[in-house]
This record gives sequence, structure tokens and C-alpha cells, in this order.
Amino acid sequence: MKQFPTFTLVVGESSLSRDVLETASRELKLSAPRGGVIRVDDGSTEQVIHAILALEDHSRRIELVPEGLTLAPLDAEPQTFDSPTEWVIYTSGTSGEPKAVQHTLESLSRAVRSVDGPRTWGLVYDPHRLAGLAVVLQALATESTLVDVRAGKITEKVDAMREAGVTALSATPTLWRQMLQTGRTSGWALERITLGGEVSDQRTLDALAAEFPQARITHIFAASETGVAFAVGDGREGFPLAYLDSPPRGVALDIRDDILWVHSPNSSVAGADGFASTEDVVNVTDDRVLFVGRSSGMVNVGGSKVFPEQVESLIREHPAIADALVYAKSNPFSGSILLAKVIVLAGAEGIQAAEIRRWVASRVPNHMVPAQIEIVDELPRSDNGKVVRS
Repeated sequence: MKQFPTFTLVVGESSLSRDVLETASRELKLSAPRGGVIRVDDGSTEQVIHAILALEDHSRRIELVPEGLTLAPLDAEPQTFDSPTEWVIYTSGTSGEPKAVQHTLESLSRAVRSVDGPRTWGLVYDPHRLAGLAVVLQALATESTLVDVRAGKITEKVDAMREAGVTALSATPTLWRQMLQTGRTSGWALERITLGGEVSDQRTLDALAAEFPQARITHIFAASETGVAFAVGDGREGFPLAYLDSPPRGVALDIRDDILWVHSPNSSVAGADGFASTEDVVNVTDDRVLFVGRSSGMVNVGGSKVFPEQVESLIREHPAIADALVYAKSNPFSGSILLAKVIVLAGAEGIQAAEIRRWVASRVPNHMVPAQIEIVDELPRSDNGKVVRS
């Protein structure tokens, strides 16, 4: 079992040291038959860490099951195995039923930067999913402190992280925008900022750079099916076209029929050539590849294709808007209509939805203009901070 001398897990008022975690991990290994199948489904970060420390190359298969997902009981006898342990994670199910995706611990660790020094990492993601697991692995590899702040309101999360001295944090663009809106981020000494899980738009990247000028800001592309493919640290949305020929992490990329494909041969969804579709539609502009939206999320409005993400990005450019969510509703005449929920910035509460709609209509074709815009206090989001379209 690998040693992590100074790693510490902080959950609420509890602080679990290396010795405590390793003792429990040894007990888990003794109780788990070699070559068996283990399901980690109690929702805790602690149990995920135990599995990492104890069960790699001991268990044949480890399933990380997020909260709220119910599976049939396990019925697998221990078997002799000589290949790496199979790690199973589940997709979010935002574009259908959650799917089981097989990985190795090596493929899940592609984004880990073991050369980084120890930091204090905040954990806002479910550690049973790819994004949270990546943070756990990063903290373990660098003997860092990991502060679990998944519980509580957004203001409570920010306050808890600041009090704990968190210096590194990975979150979705939606969650970053919410944190900026709390008014509690000024003076927070963040050193590492990572965005993932959603498209990182230019306005959000610029806002983070202005609020945290001392921080290194990167946005990553990762999916449960393919693992982490690449990171972008130049402060611009999208990624450089040069990545197609010279991928920075050695993970080959390809664009096929406007869809981004990632070489991920250890993934169960990869084809014979080792490439897997990300289902993300992209557009090549000059020296940049920009994300348009999810192929499964494209809607038909009066015979025209619309990606909700494009409309959201435009609405966020309005000087009074803090965030936006665009979604579709079935319509017997046009196939679908677009609806939008928006959050306005502090000091702009007097703006009317009709004014925002007119502003959008002056910039895009009619089929991209939401039929209705609703001003709300917050947007619906998942436990991992992703916006939820309904």
C-alpha cells in the first residue's frame, strides 16, 4: 500500500490523519477477498480514499457508486486476475440513464500533477464521480490536505474553505459564478483554480482572473467516458488548434463530423482505434477550437438547430446578467421553443425580462431568442455544481 506521509482529510470538524486512514484501509483490505468485486456506495470521501489506498491490485473490480443511484445487488465470486484493477465510475445521466464506464487507476490519474507541492484542496464534487475522484487523487499524490465542503449552502462552502485555508479548488463554471456572486471571495488567497464539467466561457475566465490575480487558472476537458484529456491555461475559452497535432498530455484528439473524439483505449466506450466520442460539438475558428454544445442537447426550433449553450453564453454578455440557463420546451408548431432563467447582478435588480429579451433579439436570429425569460435568484444545479436543464 502506497504511503502518503502528510495527507489529511478534513470533513466538518473532523480531521483524519494519514495514520487513521491507513489503519482503516488495512482493515478493509483484510476483509475484502482478493480478486473480488467491491462496491463503494456510502457517499463518503473517506471510503473512496480507503479503496484507493488498499484495493488497487487486490480487488478485481471496484465500483464507485454516487449517492442517489440504486443498483442491483452484487453477485460476483472472487476470481484470479492478472490485469490492473478495473475501476468503474458512472456518468451523471444528464443526457440519459447513468452508464457504467470502466477505467484503470492509471487512466483516472492522467490529470494528476505529482510535481506540484502540497496544497490545501477544497472538495466540492462527489468523490465517486470523475471530477471529485480527480481532486482526491491529486491531493493524495501531492501529500496535501483535502477539505470536504460538499455540504451546505454556497455561502457556507466559501466561508468554510476560507477558514480552512483552501488554496486550490476545482469547480464547474456554474459553481464559480455562484461563488463570485456571494461577495465573499475578495482577498481569498487561492493559488490554483480549475474549471471543468461544463464549457468555460470567456467572461467567467476573465472574472476569475480579475478576482484572483495571483492564481493559476486552468480549464480542463474531461468526461466520465474518456477521463481527463487536456487542460488549457492561457486564459482563453476553447483550446488551441495545435492540440490536434501536439496534445499537451499525449492524449490524442480528433474532430469527426464536428464532434470531438478523444483517444482513451482503456475506456470501455472506446472503439477499435482507441478513440471515444465526447458528444461535444466543436467549431474551428482560426487558431482555436471552440465548444458549441452537446450533440444530445441540440434542439430544433422551427426547423433550425440551436444549442442552448450558445444562447446562454450570449445572455451572460449582458452587463446586468450574472448567469443564465437556457432550455427547451416542446411546441406543436415549431417543434421546440427556448426558455431562459437568468440571475441579475447586484445593483441591477430593476432590469425587466422584456428588456433582456429585446437585447438578445438584437443580436441573434429569431430562432435563438428565448420565448420567455424568467429572472430568478438561483439556477437549478446538480450536487456537483453542473447546471440542470429541465
